Amino acid sequence: MVVVVPLIGLFLLFKIPMWRDDARFDGFRERALAYPLPPKTQSKGSDDATFGKISDGNGDYCEYRVQRVLQTRLSQGEIRTYYDKARISGADTKGKADVSLRFGDATGDDMEVTVSFGDISPSDWDFRCT
Repeated sequence: MVVVVPLIGLFLLFKIPMWRDDARFDGFRERALAYPLPPKTQSKGSDDATFGKISDGNGDYCEYRVQRVLQTRLSQGEIRTYYDKARISGADTKGKADVSLRFGDATGDDMEVTVSFGDISPSDWDFRCT
């Protein structure tokens, strides 16, 4: 019994930050994917969500990213205007997520656009982000 209590404490010391960051990631992904698509636009079904250590920086930060590949009949300007108005809460719900756009080639009246929602948050004790 004397050995079990410290092991449980150590387990919780590492797992609680991971559970918190997993919940942040799940909530962020849900908010990003729930954001309505612009008119004349459909998802190509290529949604991707990633979580982990911030790729370009130092410190204990977690990076959250959700990408959607869309097919649209709107112009680049119309898509930019639509997503400039996006107000999606970040991972810890205190700030606003960053939105970036990458435009692909136009085929006829359609154009492919990749919408990327991103955020970072400090993470204490989550080894996945250190």
